[in-house]
Amino acid sequence: MSSLAQRGAGLLDSLPVKGLVVGWAATKALDGVSTYLYENEDVRTRISENIVRRNRHAYERAVEQMAELLGKSLSRRQRKMYGWRFHKAFGLLGGLQYVAMRRRNPRIGAGMGLLFGAAFFLFADEILVPLMRWTPGPRAFSWKVHARGAVAHIAYGVAAEATARLLDRASLLTGRPALA
Repeated sequence: MSSLAQRGAGLLDSLPVKGLVVGWAATKALDGVSTYLYENEDVRTRISENIVRRNRHAYERAVEQMAELLGKSLSRRQRKMYGWRFHKAFGLLGGLQYVAMRRRNPRIGAGMGLLFGAAFFLFADEILVPLMRWTPGPRAFSWKVHARGAVAHIAYGVAAEATARLLDRASLLTGRPALA
């Protein structure tokens, strides 16, 4: 393998780069699954969910809260734009966390990321988001909304592990041991 290819593979072994790649792939999976399920959900379920969360996603409420703390207000357009960026950053940082945890305990990838995805859903959607008052508590939503969130976060976990394993294999091809 060429020296340039080996350096590129070495870069993919670094925690920040590997974590961001894993987070990006996992976030794309979560968004794709969540959007597909939402768009194919019963209209009444979607309307009910939108009413409960006042037509604001949790990440839009998060940036709105941050702006309020700074004495600023956001337009609807800004709230949506910065909210989406917050969501993406949260997913990327989740990838960094996943790779760091996987490096400390390789068994984290057992079950191809299913357990991690389920735990991520329980911690983020069911505990953190209501605790931060980004949405009403879990009882405000239909079981269908929870199921969609669980499936999407499990897709995140599976994509995170699949991407990490793919990067591990790329490292093996270069003769470099994978770090996580």
